[in-house]
Amino acid sequence: MIEVHSTRLFPKDRGATQYRLTGIAKRCDWVVLTDKADPTAHVIKRSGRNTPNTIFLSLRGQRAALRFFVETVLPQITTPFTLVSGSEDATIPNQIDNRMEVFDVQAQEDVTTILSHPQLKAWVAENLDDASHAKLHPLPLGMVFNDEPHVRDLIPTPTPAPLLERPLKALCGHRIRPGDQWDARRKVSALGEQAWKDWCTQLDTDLSELAFIRLVSEHSFVICVEGGGVDPSPKAWLALLYGAIPIIKRSALDGAYKHLPVAFVDDWTTDAICTKRLARWRQDLSPFFDQPALRRSVLKRLSLDYWWDYVLTRA
Repeated sequence: MIEVHSTRLFPKDRGATQYRLTGIAKRCDWVVLTDKADPTAHVIKRSGRNTPNTIFLSLRGQRAALRFFVETVLPQITTPFTLVSGSEDATIPNQIDNRMEVFDVQAQEDVTTILSHPQLKAWVAENLDDASHAKLHPLPLGMVFNDEPHVRDLIPTPTPAPLLERPLKALCGHRIRPGDQWDARRKVSALGEQAWKDWCTQLDTDLSELAFIRLVSEHSFVICVEGGGVDPSPKAWLALLYGAIPIIKRSALDGAYKHLPVAFVDDWTTDAICTKRLARWRQDLSPFFDQPALRRSVLKRLSLDYWWDYVLTRA
């Protein structure tokens, strides 16, 4: 069993007091919960102290969440702390997800205020869109468990078929919704059906989780195209769990995903992936999937413990 890493909190849209503390949030000293339904903000001081070392900020209702944090929480901080933000597809620090609220001047000022706070050691952010600031660090979202009433914090560690015994093929399947937010997925789906068809299994219908996992276990690669936010997970996490190499696009999240055996492309172009590259990637990364000791190290890097240690060492 593995206590898998996750940044996401549920249930949403029921008010900030209704969230269950799970994943990385439950490790933090203070948790600042936000929601679009009343009450829209709620603070839990888990450590029982007024000097938190770590604070989790959920970003549902992003601009209001930042405003609440700056106005209500930040003035209480008198000692060094690390901020962890997540639980939403909104990106930090610029908010480039087209479905979410655009960061107005006030939100931009709030981001600047947080980053310039003298006690802030590091801001570790899910869906980081710009890694140029010295205090900003990327955090993968990991897995998403929103099933009711139980949250699957602990999941069994599967024993997938060896990577080198699988076909040299990539699985491609993703939801596509209206709007230009999903143009990258439309483009990759078209490539999967045409230019990449000889080595790509392109799904054109939604599958159950079990059916999708079965297909992952039969492929060497899973193409993980960003859609919501910029993070390629939970699909990349699922691929690694079931023994396939995620193919992801380079982004501000590279600092986090370089901890994992993934294949990077610069962009979703026709020549970004070919059988020659697939063969090289699989040869280079197969030890992380087929050698027991390295496989255990990958599973550890999917765990909550690993990413909690990562958070604590960013400062």
